[in-house]
Amino acid sequence: MATESRTKSQLAALANRFLTEIAAGSDLGLGLAALVAAEPGITERKFTSICKTILSAQPKVRNIALIVGDTVRYNCPSGGAPQKIGREIDDAPEGTNSFERLQQSDDAVVSGPLHLPSGDWAIVVRIPIRIRNETGLVQYWGAISLPLRLSGLLLQSGLSDPDIGLDLAMRGSREPMRVPETIFGEPQAYGEGALSVPVALPEGTWLLYGRPNSATPEPFQPLQRMFVIIAALFCGAVVLVAIPYIARRRRLEIEVNRNRDLLRALMRNSPIAMYVKDVHGRYLDLNAEAFRAYNIGEGAFRGRTARDFVEPALADQLEQEDARTLKGEVVRTERRADASSSYGWEREIKFPVIDTAGKVIAIAGYVLDITGQKQSEERMLEALRRAEAANREKSNFLATMSHELRTPLNAIIGFSDILRREMFGPLGSTTYQSYAADIHKSGQLLYDLLGGIIDLSAVESGHLDIKSEALRPELVIGDCRAILEALSREREHELIVDATTNAPIIGDRRLLRQVIINLTSNASKYTRKGGRIEVTVEDAGEEVIFRVRDNGIGMESTDIERALQPFTRLGDPMRAEVGGSGIGLALVRRLVEAMQGSLVIFSKPGFGTAVEVRLPKAD
Repeated sequence: MATESRTKSQLAALANRFLTEIAAGSDLGLGLAALVAAEPGITERKFTSICKTILSAQPKVRNIALIVGDTVRYNCPSGGAPQKIGREIDDAPEGTNSFERLQQSDDAVVSGPLHLPSGDWAIVVRIPIRIRNETGLVQYWGAISLPLRLSGLLLQSGLSDPDIGLDLAMRGSREPMRVPETIFGEPQAYGEGALSVPVALPEGTWLLYGRPNSATPEPFQPLQRMFVIIAALFCGAVVLVAIPYIARRRRLEIEVNRNRDLLRALMRNSPIAMYVKDVHGRYLDLNAEAFRAYNIGEGAFRGRTARDFVEPALADQLEQEDARTLKGEVVRTERRADASSSYGWEREIKFPVIDTAGKVIAIAGYVLDITGQKQSEERMLEALRRAEAANREKSNFLATMSHELRTPLNAIIGFSDILRREMFGPLGSTTYQSYAADIHKSGQLLYDLLGGIIDLSAVESGHLDIKSEALRPELVIGDCRAILEALSREREHELIVDATTNAPIIGDRRLLRQVIINLTSNASKYTRKGGRIEVTVEDAGEEVIFRVRDNGIGMESTDIERALQPFTRLGDPMRAEVGGSGIGLALVRRLVEAMQGSLVIFSKPGFGTAVEVRLPKAD
């Protein structure tokens, strides 16, 4: 019975060590992810140099990859061309797609055990890297991927120690009702007298089996060792224990020291400020960047809290964040730094340090200097404010100058028309009449251009006078019919007008008339002679749709948004013959939006364009 209890205790200890080694791999990835988050543009040379330091000290780490988006950018030590996630380690047996879990998680995503093409088994740890984008939203950017060799995990956790005195094996299944799969060990470990303990692996709970082998020490040996050690403590003697015991202990101490030194090296050489605190908020460790950023001496921080270094208001905030972290939450904050920091603005990420039992044993975190980013944002915002102010000034100028610009043009157009028609007698030469016609035509084009610009500026500056009223669509179409027919005759187009709906709408009669005429004029310009133009009105529930459709040259869907920008004319040989300033559609959209409506364009090259104006119905 004592042997069975001792074996069970050994198995539980080995299972805990095994899980601790997986957790240590996650910690390594977390530190490396923090470095990349601080330097997203890290070079392959620098990344490889850091990874080689880790790989030389960690036999359990198979390789380290930097993933950007869903593609491997750097892969150490194997290197080579970028490859898709899952090419080297197949995600299919995992059940749930690990890449989707990675994008949605703030913590490490662990997959496995996975059977590699090489025949070995691995546990894969991936740590997400999240970075704030231009809009200020923190989102998934990439990840650090560390496949952990099962052989390395066994070695470091002591499961492959030949002196352990047990035949060991581990098996389990990811899916119910499947035959258990053995990931290591021999069949005799499952034989008579075998005991087992559960091991909570990422893909479900597996079982670690063990049974004493011929090398198992006699039952009295542990008691004898304990007696010798107790005697030595009382007598002050030097106790010599069995060589296998010393060897195992030495290997464990070397491994613990190696992991500690590696994590310390990562922390010390990090370009971002990093710290570790106990559960009471007392600092246990700071790195060199933290000493520099907060002007703290290396001997002046141990056992002290944030309240000893920062303003009371900030100390209160930090203590509240610590309380959330102790509950298992990863806390991200962005703030203007106080006088204790050399940073202007800082972003802090703090996370709980959890032991294998799931208990929070410390608080760790890092602080990034985002002063440069904030200054760039301020400069961009200031430039945007200036541009908007300049645009408003321009619009105000054009809106107020409408009378001054249009009055002389009216005179030019009127007098040139008198000369063109020879209303007060012959001019004496046909050349004069031709010149007068050119003056009249040019004046009319300039008047239309300035009218469009002034109307557009009036909308943008808020000076447009809108008189909303209940309108009947057929009356608005009737106002435009004469002009629409004249446009169709000029280009020999077939014009179809259908406005049979009786549903009233809310809008400005003058502006809606201008919208329909502009859309029909635009359709006429881009439709070859003999083409067809349809102007229809449709009742669509809560809205009424005015639609202008043509079978002209059309445009690509990617060009539609460009066509709606002021002064934009798309590059097409057919359009080179078409006059205009490129403000027609831009003005139409502004006018429709000013009437609380919306504009939708459908177009395909060679098949024509359909423009829909959607306006709300009147109550």
